[in-house]
Amino acid sequence: MSFSRRGRPLAEEEKSTDAAKARARAMELLAGQELSSGQLYERLGRKFTQPTAAAVVAEMVERQYVDDERYARTRAHGLLAARKSRRAAAQDLRQKGLDAQQISAALEEVYAPDEAGGDPELEAAAALVEGRYRGKLAAGRKDLVVAALARRGFAYPVIKEAIRRVEEDG
Repeated sequence: MSFSRRGRPLAEEEKSTDAAKARARAMELLAGQELSSGQLYERLGRKFTQPTAAAVVAEMVERQYVDDERYARTRAHGLLAARKSRRAAAQDLRQKGLDAQQISAALEEVYAPDEAGGDPELEAAAALVEGRYRGKLAAGRKDLVVAALARRGFAYPVIKEAIRRVEEDG
């Protein structure tokens, strides 16, 4: 929500309809970071009318400055690198304004087993157990490790296998 100088949100009639200014603002936003079309629309909608924001977002998509599929793949790779579960990644992508088909396609690509048959989600869970939760596991608090990984969105079979791997490795 955009606020006027007095700290209140702008009313629809106070928002600008200037497409050139909206286009310039979109370019500023996109120069800083990649955004989904939903994020760009939401941010433009703070200062510009809905039709103006929608038209500028459509133009940015047409010019391929905004590509939701590319954004979803890039974001999913980043979430996997941050050791996020598939479920947590899906939730994050939904919050970024992506539709179910884009989310599904990105997660299928990024979280797919590699050539050696390794499961990236299992590797992420095992890395968390090995690093962050090793002390709790060594202290016999397996229940705390399971609960922590479940809160992070990992499925129980993945958690069980990750703990087994870490315990086997010693």
